[in-house]
Amino acid sequence: MEANEPMPSNVHHTNTLALSRQMALVLGGEQVLVGAGCAAYAIDQHVPAVVVYPNEFAGIAEALRLATQAQAAVAPWGGGTQMALGYPLTRLDVVVSLERLNKIHNYDADALTVTAEAGCTMYALNQHLEYGGHMLALDGPHPQRATLGGRIATGGTGLRRGALGSVRELVLGLTVAQSDGTIIKTGGDIARYVIGYDLNKIFVGSLGTLGIIVEATLRLTPIPPHSVTVVSAFADASFIWPLLNGLRAAELRPHSMVVCGPGILGADRGLTASLADQLHPASQSLLIIRLGGERDFIHRQALFIRKSALEYGSTAIHMLRDQSQAPIWETLEAMPGTDELTAHEAVVKVSALPGENGKIVEMARGFCREHELLLGWLADAQTGNVWLRVADDPSQLDHFSAALVALQEVLAWRWRNSIVLGCAPAIKQRLPLWGADPQGLELMRTIKSHFDPAGILNPGRFVGGI
Repeated sequence: MEANEPMPSNVHHTNTLALSRQMALVLGGEQVLVGAGCAAYAIDQHVPAVVVYPNEFAGIAEALRLATQAQAAVAPWGGGTQMALGYPLTRLDVVVSLERLNKIHNYDADALTVTAEAGCTMYALNQHLEYGGHMLALDGPHPQRATLGGRIATGGTGLRRGALGSVRELVLGLTVAQSDGTIIKTGGDIARYVIGYDLNKIFVGSLGTLGIIVEATLRLTPIPPHSVTVVSAFADASFIWPLLNGLRAAELRPHSMVVCGPGILGADRGLTASLADQLHPASQSLLIIRLGGERDFIHRQALFIRKSALEYGSTAIHMLRDQSQAPIWETLEAMPGTDELTAHEAVVKVSALPGENGKIVEMARGFCREHELLLGWLADAQTGNVWLRVADDPSQLDHFSAALVALQEVLAWRWRNSIVLGCAPAIKQRLPLWGADPQGLELMRTIKSHFDPAGILNPGRFVGGI
């Protein structure tokens, strides 16, 4: 088999045929796909033998029950935007698509909550909420395709997390289909299971290894009446890190505060040609701060940021209002995307204290210069997350593989929580993909065996090969 040739399902063909027929009988033939079309759902070159598209929660549960009986490995699929995350699956037989579970069931504007099915895209959900003056701040790449269930299962964090809350903070309750075919609910009075853990927190970020999230209730945020984005350019990022310390001390309340390296934004990437000519984003680092609230309040904050940036050597400052801000934030949110990576590209996320941003960036810049790698970077100055996009010449794949392994080992040793969000499958097994193993790894294994005793859900993909 060639290195890039998809690998077939692990279940014997006869068993696969029987399983697909059984699923078609229970779910209906229109909800089951077999044959060549399954290649569109390949994960790290593993092609499922069966893809199912249930249109109700019971259908998801039945599909899992049948897969468990057949010992068939299952992977959930939302919008397909985060399938590069994690180790290659040890096996894959069935993909369960959530695309038909896309309804919004309960939007309570007074209580600031919404309940929606897991296959609802982030774009569709926020479009619906916008009419009532609210938003769900689960930002990230590709909102037109990324689904609610996928955001929750991956624990994905966007650039408003520091101000508006993490996934775990926004999730109030979940409905989850388990591998034995049962459906459980979490949240409210039943948020704690008999084993004593908050189930909301257990399922968020578990990458579909404990169950398939089919519905979620979440806390909403009012859309601010006014907003402004302040963009400041600097000849080098080293001018920005001390400025950030001053801005944090001033107790500003920005919705987002990020720093990006040269080349992340440009005339064709988030900026107009006129703005790019003034900011020189191809050669300068940018500090970008988004403010929201009453007009006078954000105006005062914007002027303070402008004054502070000039004191620290900013070469150009611009304030953007209304819809002119949107392309910048869409481009920045898309930067960590991994769904179209080539074999000589990788994306790494390092999580540390916000004051460590500069150290992480400078270490990565020095490493990439030494190893002749291309580097794009984005730092969240509120949460401490730093995203590194690393690339090499396509003809230097062996060099890139060795360099990426060395970079991740250094990052994981220094900051522990360094995750390779996406890279070529051939490189993954050589990497400490999830950073340093967490201290609670054995507890995580125990929880996995409790919720998925047959080990059929995304086997081998998560931390420690869970």
